Amino acid sequence: MSETNGPRRAAQQMQEAARYLARATRNLDTPTDSHQILTSLVETQASIAQTIRELAQWHRAAAAGTHYSRPHNESARGVMTAVSELDLAAQEADALQETLNRAHGGSSVVNWLETPETESPEPESPEPESPDRDDD
Repeated sequence: MSETNGPRRAAQQMQEAARYLARATRNLDTPTDSHQILTSLVETQASIAQTIRELAQWHRAAAAGTHYSRPHNESARGVMTAVSELDLAAQEADALQETLNRAHGGSSVVNWLETPETESPEPESPEPESPDRDDD
């Protein structure tokens, strides 16, 4: 695999894995899996945020005549737009990271059951006796 294909192939693999995860999480048979999935999502989101920042930096350094056609004004505007939007996406990715961290923290205190407990019917409590009143 060539150097330039590495990042593109990694992005395709991540896309495929995310699609698989989206389908797989429709039904969780083991409740503790939700916490482990959140752990992985937190770590994955950190990598996504880093990737976005690195893409912004790469676009920021893209040079006319080297990375795109020099006299092509539309290309220069496209690069500036990409940088601006990637900077915004990096901020939003960091905010999502914080939100996922809070969800992960909430999940970490749950006493998950691996198998559902069978519900036992609550015993019927007798009606409280009313005191006898002798109003005679």
